[in-house]
Amino acid sequence: MVLVTQTQPIPQEFQWRDLREWLEAVEAIGELRHVKGATSEAEIGAITEMLEQREDSPAALFESIPGFDDDYRVLSNSMGTRTRQAITLGLDPATATHLNMLSYWREMMRSFSPIEPVVLTGGSIQENILSGDQVDLGLFPAPIWHPKDGGRYIGTASLNIVRDPETGIINVGSYRNQIFDRNSLGIRVAPPHHGGIIKEKWTERGEPCPIVIVVGHDPLLFMAACVEGPQLGESELAWAGGVSGKPIEVIEGEVTGLPIPANAEIALEGFITTDEFQKEGPYGEWTGYYQDGYQNERVVRVHKIYHRSDPIILGCPQGKPPHEDNRFLAYLRSGMIWDQLEKAGVPGIVDVWSPPEGANRLMTVVAIESQYAGHGKQAGLIASQCAAAVEVNRLTVVVDAGVNVTSLQDVMWAMLTRSDPDRDLEVVSGTKGARLDMAMGPGERELKVNSRMIIDATTPFHWKDHPEAGEPIASIERTQSTKEKWEWLLD
Repeated sequence: MVLVTQTQPIPQEFQWRDLREWLEAVEAIGELRHVKGATSEAEIGAITEMLEQREDSPAALFESIPGFDDDYRVLSNSMGTRTRQAITLGLDPATATHLNMLSYWREMMRSFSPIEPVVLTGGSIQENILSGDQVDLGLFPAPIWHPKDGGRYIGTASLNIVRDPETGIINVGSYRNQIFDRNSLGIRVAPPHHGGIIKEKWTERGEPCPIVIVVGHDPLLFMAACVEGPQLGESELAWAGGVSGKPIEVIEGEVTGLPIPANAEIALEGFITTDEFQKEGPYGEWTGYYQDGYQNERVVRVHKIYHRSDPIILGCPQGKPPHEDNRFLAYLRSGMIWDQLEKAGVPGIVDVWSPPEGANRLMTVVAIESQYAGHGKQAGLIASQCAAAVEVNRLTVVVDAGVNVTSLQDVMWAMLTRSDPDRDLEVVSGTKGARLDMAMGPGERELKVNSRMIIDATTPFHWKDHPEAGEPIASIERTQSTKEKWEWLLD
């Protein structure tokens, strides 16, 4: 078993209070690239897609975008590496190993305390305020992220901020936002997403839903809008405050009174209409396909735009996995699965990983110290059906403790050398799927039902002391110690 050491608090040079200071910290460790002249119609999306496919790629800040003000910018692949995720979470990137990050997420989700936001009288988001005829979404270089997208998507890492009309609780979710014209855009959200539940509550009252859509902000707020930890009635802004150890600073919107991060880059304030619809989509989905075509969605009417001078759009488009949010959400989902396995009474868990290559949903790998016959199959069946993994899981693999779960090469080696299909493979049918599951036919997708495979790739328990069972040549410890000494050669 690998010893897990506690991830250290972030050093002073990595502390930040807004997106611009976060960029300075990332640039200081050599993980930011300035890109001049890429087009918003094709090149920003294509470059981002290629960067997201590599786990060691830099964040990209696109500048001097043709057709727009030279100082209006787009940032993508912000949290594409573990080091940048660590900076975002307020951790020392030098200690951000796989198991340390996983341990951090598990502990944080169990025991952190939320901190409610603090309301300021002003903030840098108010450097420029556009109202009435001044409102023009076309001022901003929102990319066409994929070649067949239905339009420009200004919101792909957006914060969609709404208030529950019954409880007054603020909810923040990340949903996509397509520009329709100078003062209207779309929002693709429906129940069971919390934002969709709240939107429908306003509709049932016959009232437009007040909304603020923030499209440039520090990545921690994007992370907060994505995580599955906060439940309906719990504030993502308070979650982000708890993670950072200080309250998120907000101002109140002049039109809706909703909270707006005081140091955000761009915020759009208005209402989701009750009776005005427009075609939204198509859009490249998280599975790597165009699937939905267009849908008639309610229109968001923008009454006011707030933005900093030289504003930055934060982008995180979906697409063929792995994409950026897969890389940071993999730790959250893996930690949740680990905790749920232990709560179900499965002993000997050493590591869990939901690979970004499977969009941290389609595949789960569990490493165990095998303790009894059937242990591997037990772990696999429970891991494939626990709450954190049940939706649209396709493959669960259980391996021995010496296998690196983050290496698909190592996992494949274990599968091919330690499992026998007749003995070690189980297929479970009638399990929870998803509408965007490309492996299902159109009729099956609406049922949201799939099947999944569980492979026990652990050495059979009764072979463990047998001389013919074999002993692996490679080991994680040997590989790590060699890499540390000869990093200049092996990286």
